[in-house]
Amino acid sequence: MKPLITFLFFFYVTYIGNCQIGDHFQMTTSVSTLTHNDRDKIYITNKDNEVNLVLNAENLWDVTLVNKLTKKEYILNNKSVFGIEESVQKLRFYINDLYLDDISTTLNAEFTIEVKNDAFHFSGNLRCSSEEWILKSLDYPKFSKIKFGKEDTKIYWPVGLGQHFKGFSEFGKERALDYPSAGATMPWFSLNSDNFGLYIGVHDSQQRATQIKLSRVDKTSDFSSNIYTPIYKHDYKVPEYVLKPYEGSWHIAAKNYRSWYDENFKVATPPDWVISDTGWLLAILKQQNGNVMWPYKDIDKLCDIAEKFNLTTIGLFGWAIGGHDHLYPNYLPDPLMGGEQVLKDAIKRAHDRGIKVIIYANGKLIDTSTDYYRYRGIEAMAIGADKRPRADFYVKYNNTSPVVFCWACTGSDYWRKTMHNLALQAQSLGADGILYDQLGVLPPELCFSTHHDHDPGHSDSEYRLRMIRKIREDLKKKDSHFIVMTEASNSSVLQEIDYTHGVGLGYAPGINAFPDLYKYTFPELRATQRNGNPLLTRTDANYALMYGLKHEVEIRYTGDVEYLLNGTAPNANSYSTVNYPPDINKMKSMSMEESSKYLHSLIDFENLYGNFLKRGKFISDEGITIDGKDVIARGFINGDELGVVAWNKNETEYRDFEIKVNGYKYVSSHEPSKRKVKYNTQLQPNAVRILIFKKM
Repeated sequence: MKPLITFLFFFYVTYIGNCQIGDHFQMTTSVSTLTHNDRDKIYITNKDNEVNLVLNAENLWDVTLVNKLTKKEYILNNKSVFGIEESVQKLRFYINDLYLDDISTTLNAEFTIEVKNDAFHFSGNLRCSSEEWILKSLDYPKFSKIKFGKEDTKIYWPVGLGQHFKGFSEFGKERALDYPSAGATMPWFSLNSDNFGLYIGVHDSQQRATQIKLSRVDKTSDFSSNIYTPIYKHDYKVPEYVLKPYEGSWHIAAKNYRSWYDENFKVATPPDWVISDTGWLLAILKQQNGNVMWPYKDIDKLCDIAEKFNLTTIGLFGWAIGGHDHLYPNYLPDPLMGGEQVLKDAIKRAHDRGIKVIIYANGKLIDTSTDYYRYRGIEAMAIGADKRPRADFYVKYNNTSPVVFCWACTGSDYWRKTMHNLALQAQSLGADGILYDQLGVLPPELCFSTHHDHDPGHSDSEYRLRMIRKIREDLKKKDSHFIVMTEASNSSVLQEIDYTHGVGLGYAPGINAFPDLYKYTFPELRATQRNGNPLLTRTDANYALMYGLKHEVEIRYTGDVEYLLNGTAPNANSYSTVNYPPDINKMKSMSMEESSKYLHSLIDFENLYGNFLKRGKFISDEGITIDGKDVIARGFINGDELGVVAWNKNETEYRDFEIKVNGYKYVSSHEPSKRKVKYNTQLQPNAVRILIFKKM
């Protein structure tokens, strides 16, 4: 039964200046108009009626209250319970002193819509007077209907490096972005049709946990969208949620978010060796089941393999006593693999060969079989609303029991110190950096522990960044070339991460993958591609070059070792006990010698034109026109020069193509094998070429 509600609120409407047109109140941007013509509806349209949004003023927001003791919840919305105030370029909805009798509390709420920076900004304030009840969450703004363009409306969606959907049928019925995580690397999306776009995003300077949902209205070509924010506080200042209709391509939306980002944050600047790095050989030394594949002395052999592929960094995973995904966070050098001094000596020999070494740690997992969990876990673990640990498990092999983990919370000072000590240990071993797995991957979880620095019910997103920042600052004081990595990226951790291990959509070819979205918004990103195989196919190698990603070869299982050291082709038994084996079809598509030879030559090519491909600014296809079947092009700017990479994605046929760039004149063309070639010659199958232009 719903609580009895009594109201005391004020309602009035004020028109100022030239806002009143007939009986309508209007606010305008350069390309669109917001109209509030009665109490119930708000309309946003553009001049050609390509965009038509409807907001229901009586269903613009929902606030959920929760009782701290009983956990009883109450959802309050603004149906018939609000005042409206209208002034120049601003619309305000408010509730003054809303009394909820049976829960003994007063709620005050204010929600505003105003024009700023040529966009509609939604913001507000909430306050709950009760000590017994708190604000659990806010659902605002709720766009009840978005009629946009045609059936082929393009959707640009920031999952991983990005997704591009060419219509409703590809997008599906509903998707959600849980920011910040690998599943929501930026808190915005864009709809595009012809030469018009619509940007919806969250501009929160605290980068708190947020969910943005986009849904297709049943049996129509319309969308609805809403933004959900967990709160768990008595008072809450609503960040700015931005709706910006615009003329032009998706690049405008990306620039809009980046412009706001630069006003509040700064992207980390890595040491020069990261920029010059060609990529890494990821090697698991000891697996979860205890199988030792690479004792420390064999790091020399890993260096041989890295040099064969022209890779200049090695990532040591499963290097500690427990192996990979076991006994975390007890990362102790393993006597079975040779002990601490042998590991130090092997890292020193890698350095003597010009190869960097990164040490692995997991930033979120605690093995429940460890004494760390048993005796100190309560200080570090994330606790759910049900007071239970957040648990997970990883099943690497089908013939062994899974290892059970609980998730740690970076809001725990004890956990942050544990991670800091691991970085100091990595540096003492001689490593060039540490990788904290999953800190860029997992979305912030709401943690209800009473042992942490945050209030119960808050996420650890703020503390993730605080932890990484402190570690990075401390370690760089000791060695300015030492780096901090994480697996996956998002626009929150990007402030403190020097180098990213790619994971998720866009780091490898895939359906709807659109790496341009994140790379165009943040061209400073230094990241590896994702390739879970002990070789790189020509296609995967070309893909990484095309989008400015570092190359990767992975060695994870015994079958990988046999393949690389002995040339043993995989068969049905090579990975029979492995749940997530490499792509055997890729391993059979070309020999390891063919793979290493092509990658070696491709990386030489990247180094030769590194002023574009390593030190240039990725601009995607902005201003570039290409004509040619199966051929795509992406640009890298450096000063007044532009390098455009063309890739013939057809694997069997030659292709003609033509590229034009606005404001630039053509200079020369080059390929990995022939170096300099004529501009108008055909591209070979699955081949790349760089065309150099100079600004006119």
